[in-house]
Amino acid sequence: MNPFLEKNLKYALGRMPGLDRAAFSARLANISWPVSLKAKVCEVTANSACNNKCLFCYAEPGSFAKGPEPRLEEILKALYLGRKQGCWIAAIIGGEPTLRGDIDKIASFARKAGYLCVKLCTNGARLADPAYAAEMAAAGFNMFDISLHGHTAALHDRLVGVPGAFDKAVRGIGNIRALGREVGTNQVINALNYRQFPAFLDFAYNGLGINYYNIIYGHFRGVMARNEKLLKVKISGTLPFIKKGLKVLEASGIPALNRVLVNFTPCLLPRYMNLLADWESDTAGGDPLMPADGVIVNMAEMKNEQSAKTKRCAGCALDSRCRGIDAEYLAIAGGSEFRPLAKVPRSFAVKTLFEANK
Repeated sequence: MNPFLEKNLKYALGRMPGLDRAAFSARLANISWPVSLKAKVCEVTANSACNNKCLFCYAEPGSFAKGPEPRLEEILKALYLGRKQGCWIAAIIGGEPTLRGDIDKIASFARKAGYLCVKLCTNGARLADPAYAAEMAAAGFNMFDISLHGHTAALHDRLVGVPGAFDKAVRGIGNIRALGREVGTNQVINALNYRQFPAFLDFAYNGLGINYYNIIYGHFRGVMARNEKLLKVKISGTLPFIKKGLKVLEASGIPALNRVLVNFTPCLLPRYMNLLADWESDTAGGDPLMPADGVIVNMAEMKNEQSAKTKRCAGCALDSRCRGIDAEYLAIAGGSEFRPLAKVPRSFAVKTLFEANK
């Protein structure tokens, strides 16, 4: 048995003795890092350029062709410093990072620096070419976050502004899985797709075999701010559909392998608090992020600066830990849906291997 698979399986069975051994082993088949490690990520922006025209992008309109592109040396330095801080995931983001001609050099350096997981965050268009997908895998990428913003071509293509984008992304996922690499996906929740979230998660999990997710309530900045009237839905309005979608994970009996919900607060989803990412205000454990301008920042500090709270938050059991919600969201939607928790939740609807709140 693969030593990583054996270690992961032993860890999982130790936490959850009733786990379906065969099903969990199949889910872990492509993973070459121990799931007992709590994710610590060095996130590096490779460029500003993009070949999609997403309605929900938080970059400023017109910045895709004119935005900064860090030098290769800046990217490698950021990855080196991330390893010195104990990061074991290198996340290469954009823009659309596959538009860089030296993206293979970035992956190769990250692997040599000791990152167990080198992740390419992409719209998947170029990965539809089997030869290019193989080149990226050979360069050192062993996880691919391929964005899917709907479970149908009509919905996904409308949201990303490019006909045929869905078909390319799905072909890219197939190519990466055929190469034995792990696939994750990102979805930005908004007014056009939130009702279809249960169908999406069933398609992604049971249809495509995707294990890792970033389900992101959209940030009303940049392009998305321009499209506010089209895309705005209250976060509380999405919750019934989010919960129904997460039942796909719950029904499988297999634990979630990462925190899947981004830009949601514990008061809105207390029984899913262990699946919430980036809600805590503590900057001591903040992961490093290098935006396209090349200046490395503490991600927790950045998110704290971008967030705000309501007056009610002072009475919440998690007030000292929670960063609040995006300030832009409070400005356009108000804060009536955010109600303080009387106590910290202890039981959760979906299990995860490494609980965040001990």
